Amino acid sequence: MFVRRLYLALLALAALLPLLATPAAAQSDQRCFQATGYCISGAIRGYWERNGGLAVFGYPITPQRVETVEGRTIPVQWFERDRLEIQNNGIVTAGRLGARYLELTGRPWRPGQPMPYNPDCVFFSQTGYNLCGTFRRFWENNGGLERFGYPISDPVQEYIEGRPYTVQYFERRRMEYHPENAGTAFEVLLGLLGRDVYNLGGATAGCNPAYFQIANLARRLESQIGCPTIAAREGIRMAEQAFEGGVMLWVANEDVSGGTIYVIFNDSSSPTGRAWRSFPDTYREGEPVNTDILPPPGKYVPVRGFGKLWRDNDWVRGVLGFASIPEYAERGAIQPFQNNVVVIYREMTDKALVLYPLRNAGAAGPASDIYPAD
Repeated sequence: MFVRRLYLALLALAALLPLLATPAAAQSDQRCFQATGYCISGAIRGYWERNGGLAVFGYPITPQRVETVEGRTIPVQWFERDRLEIQNNGIVTAGRLGARYLELTGRPWRPGQPMPYNPDCVFFSQTGYNLCGTFRRFWENNGGLERFGYPISDPVQEYIEGRPYTVQYFERRRMEYHPENAGTAFEVLLGLLGRDVYNLGGATAGCNPAYFQIANLARRLESQIGCPTIAAREGIRMAEQAFEGGVMLWVANEDVSGGTIYVIFNDSSSPTGRAWRSFPDTYREGEPVNTDILPPPGKYVPVRGFGKLWRDNDWVRGVLGFASIPEYAERGAIQPFQNNVVVIYREMTDKALVLYPLRNAGAAGPASDIYPAD
């Protein structure tokens, strides 16, 4: 009797398993993320949570919406590392972003050639590439063919956020070997292909996502500033100093040939109460600047590039006055937008400086300093 009951119970459980495992089983509740301001729900939330969540997919960077993907018009949602798609049969799958990224960067994948036999490698005749060593073990232990697809490149060296790494592309993902994490669970990381493909124009609707630290701000101001025009320039060296009448902000040039100094000053005629102008930094390291000026008590005389501009430009000195704190180093990102707007994000202060277009053929443009988390 016990055996019969156990058998019937197992049959009932087996009947339930397809329902429990159905990828598109809906969840009605939303899960929202303050970091980007977007939510996940339903089948996509279920897939995201069952298959690794934040570590695997990253934060959502768009709402769920309908797009045309490889000839199919289907619901999708973009994440920092992936694009999740609800197919016509209701099953959720990951997008082929590895292949798409190579296309968008002018390197469409082509069939490869097998290497000499190596017991640490496996060869995939479907694409002509080998999978070896650390990348092979990560592929096999973290979802294999369903999660990554076939390899579509050999391991190659690429610069990611300014540093060289060994990477290998797969149909759906890019694996990155991080030697600084050797021996840990983070030795192999998955590239931010969702963000990168979206920024390169890989989506068919809506704005490209802004730099993640200013995503909420970008959505709030979209009617004023438009969509991001290109990907943000990240990890930029900066310096900042507050003055009696405003701020000086130095931002390294993209070609590292020097920098640009932004003077943000109080201006009652500006819609935001502040305005800005920019000047090239002409300071050379070691150049003596303002060594003979004694500031009032509690104030500072700017030095280096700030000091040279302040000394040589009467207007700058007049609108800013003396510095109220010493200069300090910063890092951040620059995100261009439509409508000739630029947003400069500073990590240390967690503020976004919104620079609106110059007025009246070169006159100062409005500026506003806004916490992106607001």
